[in-house]
Amino acid sequence: MALEWEQGQRPSRLAAALLGAVLGGALGTDCFLAAEQFVGVAAVLCGGIIALWAVTGGELFVGRRTRAGALLALPPVVLWGVLANHLRAALESAPGDPAAVWRAFLSPETVNGPDSGIRYWLPLAGLLGAALAVWIFLFLRAVREERRVRQALQPLRIAFDPPPPDLEVFMPRESWIRPFRLQRRISRGLWLAALFACLWLDALTGHRQVWFRALCGMGFSFLAILSLSGPSGQICAAGSAMYAQRDGTLWRIALNGLVSADLHVRLSWLVPIWEQIPHARRSSVKSAAAVVMEQNRTVGTKLEKLKLEEESPWAWIVTHSGGTKLFIPKVYPRFSPVPGDTEALKEPPPVRWLNPVVTLLITVLCLTIGAGMGLQEEYRAAHQPPEPPPAETVTPAPDETSSITAAITPKVIGDYYLNGLILRTDDEFQASTTELEDRENGLNYRLYLQYGVSEEAAQISLEQTEREQVRYLRPDSGEFLWGMGDNGVTYRYNLRSVDLPHGQTAHTAVARSERGTLLIVECVHAEDTGEELARGTMLYMLENLQFTGPAITEENYQDQLRPAVNMGFNYCGQAFFKAPKGMFEYDAFIDTFMPCGGKVNYYDGGISMMTKAHGLRVSAAVVPSEGTAMDVVEQVYQDLKAAGRQYDEQALFQDAYNEEGNNACRLTVYYDGGRTRVTVLVAVQEREGCYLFKEMTCLPEEVDSEYTAVFKEMEATCGIQVSVMEDLGRHSQ
Repeated sequence: MALEWEQGQRPSRLAAALLGAVLGGALGTDCFLAAEQFVGVAAVLCGGIIALWAVTGGELFVGRRTRAGALLALPPVVLWGVLANHLRAALESAPGDPAAVWRAFLSPETVNGPDSGIRYWLPLAGLLGAALAVWIFLFLRAVREERRVRQALQPLRIAFDPPPPDLEVFMPRESWIRPFRLQRRISRGLWLAALFACLWLDALTGHRQVWFRALCGMGFSFLAILSLSGPSGQICAAGSAMYAQRDGTLWRIALNGLVSADLHVRLSWLVPIWEQIPHARRSSVKSAAAVVMEQNRTVGTKLEKLKLEEESPWAWIVTHSGGTKLFIPKVYPRFSPVPGDTEALKEPPPVRWLNPVVTLLITVLCLTIGAGMGLQEEYRAAHQPPEPPPAETVTPAPDETSSITAAITPKVIGDYYLNGLILRTDDEFQASTTELEDRENGLNYRLYLQYGVSEEAAQISLEQTEREQVRYLRPDSGEFLWGMGDNGVTYRYNLRSVDLPHGQTAHTAVARSERGTLLIVECVHAEDTGEELARGTMLYMLENLQFTGPAITEENYQDQLRPAVNMGFNYCGQAFFKAPKGMFEYDAFIDTFMPCGGKVNYYDGGISMMTKAHGLRVSAAVVPSEGTAMDVVEQVYQDLKAAGRQYDEQALFQDAYNEEGNNACRLTVYYDGGRTRVTVLVAVQEREGCYLFKEMTCLPEEVDSEYTAVFKEMEATCGIQVSVMEDLGRHSQ
């Protein structure tokens, strides 16, 4: 006998399989982009999700798991995988800027750029590798299933006791169940697609608060949809049970509890092909039902004293055995549970596509309300962009256009990604999160970023060094100039140089975006190093900035932590906290690297924080001190001892101090509620008189396979290396 797939309507079934694969692959891509925003490189494993949902979508639309359907799903799997990786790379290039993302999506540099091997091709290989591995597994599963179907359609080759002649079985009909299963899966797919979109669209649009509130709305929609009652769930579950009747007694038999002797599959597997299998195999199923009825096995339920309580177009609700209610879907042809009160079924229950429509309406309503609330919050919180000055003031008069310094364009231009900023300068510079080093010319450019600051803060930062010999970008003018990034975000900037004692010169470059992000670049050098080189390099940076991050405000600063993939980190990201009073002459938010994956707890009104992930607990705060970084570590160490912490000063007590960078760390052990903890205290100079202090503690009971990678990234951000902590702290047992 031929398979149903091979009988008639083959073109329409092929089209349905392809359509289901395309839609399933789209949902998998949506899931991949959502995961990429939270787990970084590990999201390549979601290539398997793309393959799984593409193949499953084809099976759902056709109603059968087949080799042909799996083969048809392969092109959508590959195409969606390539598209997902390409869009991921575009989002990483300019997060929060739709126009720049679109340009990166169309730009060939995304594919063949200088670092495309690591940023594009390697993730693509991982994504497609995971997708193809899952697809091969699903294809082989489909091949095995087709082989079983062919075997099931062959004459039965084993002996069995004939069923009683008066036994009648009622098997659910797959063609009656399938429309309800289809609408149920479509409803879930619509809701999941909206959920995943809320998780990654903030990277495209930059409106993080909007999509966060939309995500909250999705949570409410889930509760609302969950509260809706409908027959589709019980009808879909009917494929795992059949009814048998003999001598006026009715039994409900769980098909998942019976296994075919020659096929070695549960009898529920036979439901989709029940109308096609030979008469002998149907008789063997009846014989298995008779054995259940005679032995009173647990897979069978004897229904006595049946009474009809309620009837709908989709089901009967009956009571049996003293009042126990039973829901019987109307998917059993010729079946009547209570003869006389119910009629034998002659046609399938009516299919109403109300479930997907209601699900879509609830989802759209809750999502719209949530997004609307987010827009209102952003409108209240975001700084209003300044009014652009008249054209004649933006473009100075001819006698004012002369600048003391001309921008120096590098031979090879490189982009450096900071949190909320793309800084363009010489690609040969050695970069860290806080410094650019021009080794060829002996110049260091120190970078500072502050958030949520006013225009006055930019002026104060520019004029911190008080000297008589002052040089701005324009002669005798400290006026800020206008700039605009490729993404359309405007900013104002200026450059100031002063002569210091002992033959040194200090340069301060300041740029503030309309969203309140402030960049400060400082460079101090000897007179013989070349003032015009330093000023020209800094001016090129100022004229080619691109501010990408959102406005950091009191309402949203605690919700910004996510992996800084653009900066080369997959487990750590930049968290924001308030600068303590006295650190600046104005209110500001500052940022530092923290591990992602856990909840960030803020203390002392938002000026300190702590989080833990993968077995590493990290706390951070700014500590004022006029001493060195080692003095800060010792001060905090003694304060913790005075507060009651018991240190084991005989084990792992090690200090390290880098005088050039003025950072220090201390590795030590302390007792915590009967447990021994290995911890490292780190201090890094943030600015003169202020140090960023972090304590990183290993929690062995929570350590997982990602611990080492997380700690190594934290080491890189702090400029330290502690091998004991990398090894999970062998003394922490």
